[in-house]
Amino acid sequence: MVVFTCNNCGESLQKPKVEKHFSFSCRGAKNLTCVDCFKDFRGEEYVVHTKCITENQRYGSKDYVEKAKKGEVKQESWMEMIKSILMHEVNISSGCKNLLNNICNFTNVPRKKQKFINFIKSSTGGKCPIQDIEGVWDLIEKHKNESNKNQADKVPNNSNGTEKRKLNEENGNGTDENQLRKKKKIINDDVEININENDVIEEVFSLENEIKNIIKKKGNEGMLLEKLIKKVLKKYKSLYGDDININKFNKKFNKKLGKINEVLVDNNIVKLKA
Repeated sequence: MVVFTCNNCGESLQKPKVEKHFSFSCRGAKNLTCVDCFKDFRGEEYVVHTKCITENQRYGSKDYVEKAKKGEVKQESWMEMIKSILMHEVNISSGCKNLLNNICNFTNVPRKKQKFINFIKSSTGGKCPIQDIEGVWDLIEKHKNESNKNQADKVPNNSNGTEKRKLNEENGNGTDENQLRKKKKIINDDVEININENDVIEEVFSLENEIKNIIKKKGNEGMLLEKLIKKVLKKYKSLYGDDININKFNKKFNKKLGKINEVLVDNNIVKLKA
């Protein structure tokens, strides 16, 4: 966060506290200096100073280039979209146009509606009509949705929807749909199910049923415990791949085997009770 020094009284001020400072504590004219870049600001000039150099930039070599952070890249893209509205939007009121011009002087405009409204109210001293604020937000939402749709349409068909879902997640859309499309949810540490988008539950694997089915095929003679484990594990891997935790599987298997009343384990032989 940008920090200034008040040149009237010497107090250090984080940017959000500047207005309060000059309204209640220091009645002199606004005269500030950034503690990081040492640039001076008079009056309202400080408002546009939203980002400053880092310690790495200050003390690094002359060839040092600061890597852009993920959040900064998103914010820059957000501001570019807002600026593009002024260039391409035709049906726009004078109030909304003036507000958009003011917004373009900032770099830290929030990307969520309520925070956006609070930011505009604060930065304009509560003088901006709420209908203009909401009108501008509606324009931003409209352009954001159009941009998301255009990007989604450019995703290749062979991506199986993965890229489109990723795009929706990055833009805060489609969270509920993604939750409905999740696969392989475990119930009672036993039954694996699939959940499709219509909320239809389909049983895929039951550890208890698999154990009993394998033993039934062996009849009264039963089978070695180690062989039973291998057969169940093979079926499990055929459904969910080889990348599973064997120790966790064995613990789950032994726990489930001990709870099946129809099964008897005698001298390392597993069979159905008579």
